[in-house]
Amino acid sequence: MSFAKFVVDLRDRYGVEAAGARHEIFFIHQRSGWLGPGLRAFLAALRDAALCLGLRKSVAAPAAVITVSSRAGFHGLEALHPFFADLELRDIAYSLIVHPRLRTSVAAASPGRPLSSAWLHALKAFHVPFPHPDRRAFVVRCCLFRLRLWQGAWSRVLGGEQRGSLILHNDFELFCVAALRAGAGRWLGICVQHGLPTDEFFPTLAQRHIVWGDSSRLAYIAQGTPPDAIHFGPERRLVTRAGHTAPTAVCLVSQTHTPVFGRSLAKDFLQLAERLADAATGPDAFAILLHPEEVRLGHPFAGTRLAGWCRLPPHRELRAGAKASSIVVGFCSTALIEAARQGHLVIGMNWPVEASQAALSVGRPANLADNAEQLCGMLERLLADPAEWARMLRIQDEWLARSFAHGEDWLP
Repeated sequence: MSFAKFVVDLRDRYGVEAAGARHEIFFIHQRSGWLGPGLRAFLAALRDAALCLGLRKSVAAPAAVITVSSRAGFHGLEALHPFFADLELRDIAYSLIVHPRLRTSVAAASPGRPLSSAWLHALKAFHVPFPHPDRRAFVVRCCLFRLRLWQGAWSRVLGGEQRGSLILHNDFELFCVAALRAGAGRWLGICVQHGLPTDEFFPTLAQRHIVWGDSSRLAYIAQGTPPDAIHFGPERRLVTRAGHTAPTAVCLVSQTHTPVFGRSLAKDFLQLAERLADAATGPDAFAILLHPEEVRLGHPFAGTRLAGWCRLPPHRELRAGAKASSIVVGFCSTALIEAARQGHLVIGMNWPVEASQAALSVGRPANLADNAEQLCGMLERLLADPAEWARMLRIQDEWLARSFAHGEDWLP
């Protein structure tokens, strides 16, 4: 079942409140491993209960602008960095409140310990009646328990008469949904686009959305977000290239872990990696850039001859200041856009998928290959002809121009 169909089915069977936990419920069922969904959900509920018990009883009054992060990394806290800089440039005070699991690495506060009434409300999730429950009922109850518990924690921060703005890097993870619900009516939810708008982004929950550019704006509107809720944020600067640089490697951005495109891409990536490895002229001529989730959950390259070509994140090609000397190949991911922003030439694979069409409309690169043979032909021409390299870079620059814009009115 696609994520979009899953959300509709979840809401019909379990109601609007439970649908707020859609992201967690979906991925608990999608994850592989010897733990079943029910046990995974129960252990996650115990973990979050322990985290909430460890929160402080007293919470300092926050600033009128609160930035919220539920995870570290590119799709989490780092997505907020341009907004931190813009707030500081405007001399606007803000508070940073993070998920307690981040406090060992981030100097920031967390929400307060839930009151007894919030614990009682959360425990009632295990007894609440649902309209049309199915085999997922226990997983839903565990996730609803967690959502209510985090909402209780956020109520310690957002309760009272204070009003302001919540700036979040997503509006679908439990920690972020709980913040929006706890602040409803008094705190304006402002959600920053942290990655490609896959189906898990929709329907959007925050009142205001700060998207990358025109292509993202159209994608959000097509998925039901009101046009007047969409704005652009601080400028994202692109790397200025210093003329033509001969590529030193072909890098494959792997996505074998994700189910959000409606089918597994593992076989596609495995076959493509085999072909690129065969064509590599030396040990540094090819690399498979693993996604953090592939490192955590496993990937199909392990145990094969391709394992030696794999590289663990973080990847230098995606970081500011990287020398633009690689051809980066992939399917459709934020990593490909970041590689293009850093000046690398990016080529996308035109593989057929049914889900997350909004993400494809934004993140599928402008230079495409239908299959491995066509890709290898493109690579040969690029290495032999600087004019072909320049032509494809011009096409890529036009794609980036459609992908990014900036505005001054992101914070009302």
